[in-house]
Amino acid sequence: MRAFIGEEQVRQVKDRVDMVQLMGEYTPLRKSGSQFTGCCPFHQERTPSMYVYPEQQTYHCFGCGAHGDAISLIREKERLEFSDAVEMLAKRVGIVLKFDRQTDASRSERDSLVALLEFATACYERTLWNSDHAAEARAYLASRKLSVEVCTRFRLGWAPGGGQLVAEARAKGFSHDLLLKADLAVDRNGRIGDRFFERVTFPICDRFGNPIAFSARLLPAAERAAKEAGRGVGKYVNSTDTPLYHKGGTVFNLHRARTASRDRGRIIVMEGPTDVMAADQAGYHECVAVLGTALTADHAKQLGNLVGAEGRVVLLLDGDRAGQANSLKAVRTCLSVGVPVRVAVLPDELDPAELLVEGTSDGAAVFERVIADSRGDLDHLLRAMAPRPYELDHRRRLAVADDILAALRPMPDAALRGLHLRDVADYFALERSVLEARLAGVRPPAQAAEAGAAGAAAAEEVAELDDDREAIMHVLTRHPELRSFAADDLQLEPSHFPGPWSAIAAVLLAEGTDVTGLLAMAEVESHPTVRASVFRWVNGELSSLRIDIGDARTSLVQHVSRLRVIHTKAQLLRLSREISEATRAGDMSKLAALTAERFACERQLSDLRGRLDASEG
Repeated sequence: MRAFIGEEQVRQVKDRVDMVQLMGEYTPLRKSGSQFTGCCPFHQERTPSMYVYPEQQTYHCFGCGAHGDAISLIREKERLEFSDAVEMLAKRVGIVLKFDRQTDASRSERDSLVALLEFATACYERTLWNSDHAAEARAYLASRKLSVEVCTRFRLGWAPGGGQLVAEARAKGFSHDLLLKADLAVDRNGRIGDRFFERVTFPICDRFGNPIAFSARLLPAAERAAKEAGRGVGKYVNSTDTPLYHKGGTVFNLHRARTASRDRGRIIVMEGPTDVMAADQAGYHECVAVLGTALTADHAKQLGNLVGAEGRVVLLLDGDRAGQANSLKAVRTCLSVGVPVRVAVLPDELDPAELLVEGTSDGAAVFERVIADSRGDLDHLLRAMAPRPYELDHRRRLAVADDILAALRPMPDAALRGLHLRDVADYFALERSVLEARLAGVRPPAQAAEAGAAGAAAAEEVAELDDDREAIMHVLTRHPELRSFAADDLQLEPSHFPGPWSAIAAVLLAEGTDVTGLLAMAEVESHPTVRASVFRWVNGELSSLRIDIGDARTSLVQHVSRLRVIHTKAQLLRLSREISEATRAGDMSKLAALTAERFACERQLSDLRGRLDASEG
């Protein structure tokens, strides 16, 4: 690609870029002599080992060996091709590149997508503030006490649907293919229509402030009407992955929160866009959100690198059961990549928007107290999973301790893991040597699943707050009328469950089964933790779960879809291994069959993710 852009132009771009400023957008830097140093943005570390050399316009990490210039930095961090990285940097420094005609088509796609997303954002904005049809949307935002100023600052809009965006975009010269690729349009039986309709739109931007996707919110009245009509619609619908947008690596409002988070030494992670906007309106500009997905390792690394060794990542998720279950998932993810995190718990099942904007005049004071009282990651796990450890019998205490150990096992810092192990031993009044032996002797979850070890699966803590299998079993036990729906429509199978849970699932999915007979099963009799769970399903209402069940049928769709996504991903990994083996062996017949099976699995995974997005959105 360099030859197409021209070596001289590439050199001009690299010379014009301020390498210290550019790297400073990914990790805090400190001057050290004539160089600058900071924690490497390519691997997680607490002690800075990455140096930036302003005179040479290069960087080097003495920890992982990462080395390069401005172009390599942008390519790696933004997942761009060489020409796209050069073009992004050129725009940053005000250089207009001259491209060879041969590269116009490949070069222009990203430009066109960026332009299309900007066009769509402006269209939605204009419709929200100028259209009579958006009056209800404006009233909704006012009811949430979000000011016009903050809505304008975050570029909120209204997607009317009815093909309006597609028509306007086509009139401006944007093709149907580009609209589909940007996930702004969908193909409905050969007719191209708007992806978002009758929803408030929240633009999701990249770190440079360019809109790259949308989160779209259904109005409350429409949400109620859909539920009354028995239609499963998501409150939020988010863009799927596109060439511009990768939801597993994009953080909402990160481009605005970057400076404030460094000034205040913290970044606060919330659940939704209105939470972030309410906080911004109240003066808390260091807030971000993860939309449409759980917090990923990529998210955690970005946030950890942003605040550096001296800053804090604070999880402030909703105070309801679902929010707290999500906090446990997020803590495990952060521990696995070595990012320290604190967890703040909101009072009375409030969300940040309700507290800061819709609540009382002392909402900001309460907010600060909540942040100040945040717990460390391990402390939160311990208190959430075993609030009264002295009430647990020996078997249950070890089961919960094993679950904590599973969260600590992937930690990259062995010394810190050892200190955490000491705290776990003290909390459960167990000998540290006992926990060390269990930590060393228990196989990691991935290996246990691959081996299909029934004993390891049975020892798993099935009362885990965010366990999809627990929710599915409980719903099927309490709602026998949903069993045929789960088996026939959702295609839930006993094989989706490990060990003794598979046999129980087979019984639950059989219509006409007396659920009390579950307690007499051999698989239940031989595993005390399984027996306790079955007893809870048979005798406990769904409201006894800390998982937010809500409507049983809708929740079943969500939990089964998530379970099947995990199962399908495992199938794809198996197929990839077998395809590699068939390729090495030169078995073309087997290779063709496996490739076809993988293609079917990939389509199935795409369908499942679509269903999950629709139910969770």
